[in-house]
Amino acid sequence: MQGPSLIIVNRTILKERSFNYPMAVSGLGLLFSSAVSFVLVHAGCVRNEHAPMVTRTFWLYNLLPIGAALATTLASGNAVYLYLPVGFIQMLKAFTPTVTLSLLWLTGIEVPSMRVIGAVVGICAGTAVASLGETSLNLIGLGLMLTAEVSEALRLVLTQKLLTNLKFGVIEGQYYMAPVSALWLFSAAAMTELPRARLPSNWAHAAALVRAEPWLFASSAALGFGVNLCTFLVIKCTNSVTLKVLGTTRNAGLVLFSAVWYQEHITRLEGVGYCISLLAFGAYNYYKIKGL
Repeated sequence: MQGPSLIIVNRTILKERSFNYPMAVSGLGLLFSSAVSFVLVHAGCVRNEHAPMVTRTFWLYNLLPIGAALATTLASGNAVYLYLPVGFIQMLKAFTPTVTLSLLWLTGIEVPSMRVIGAVVGICAGTAVASLGETSLNLIGLGLMLTAEVSEALRLVLTQKLLTNLKFGVIEGQYYMAPVSALWLFSAAAMTELPRARLPSNWAHAAALVRAEPWLFASSAALGFGVNLCTFLVIKCTNSVTLKVLGTTRNAGLVLFSAVWYQEHITRLEGVGYCISLLAFGAYNYYKIKGL
């Protein structure tokens, strides 16, 4: 439930409250993740077993790329809510498993069966059909969504390598990766969002919003930590493609919610496309469980 809840909270902050700083909002969850993991590790609740391994070279070639990919995903993934409806965004996200699967295969981390490949292609085919029925296409929004999906796939593949192949623990992984991602994100925000935020009218609006509804920002931070933690757990226990395919079914509920709560119009063609995606998801689950 953290994922859809985080999407709704961040959409409220960015669009409903006109707090147009997606990078800063995205960074809240990373700051919270950094703080919690730091406390748990230094309080002795979590063992930092890989400390000798994390050299400058390891940090440069493993942690820095993951941080950059995550920061890009969060920034573009939040910014897209300014341009496209929630329901359509969730449908477009069904393309991510295919990108992830391709990267896993290209890097040799995982070789999927033909049945699994067919199921993932079916998910994407349904999404393509749904996209044909969308009446509010925006080129900037589509560009941001494509950027988010490619960077998300790259981040998941690199994270799977770190957690599964290198045997990093979930909190231990957060301890190293969340601060690096936050550094990337807030550095970009300082260059692109801070000059705009420092304008007197914008600064007054932002400050007033934080004072009036601090719970919105606290919720975004806490939910961001929860999503990061659950993401790491699923990748460690299964793989990154399963994580994204599971997200497809979760998104079905979010599409319905956006249609009811935000009165976003869903055409018949979009509905057919999303049903195809859900059926393909069922096939994917069956093949993974049976090992086909």
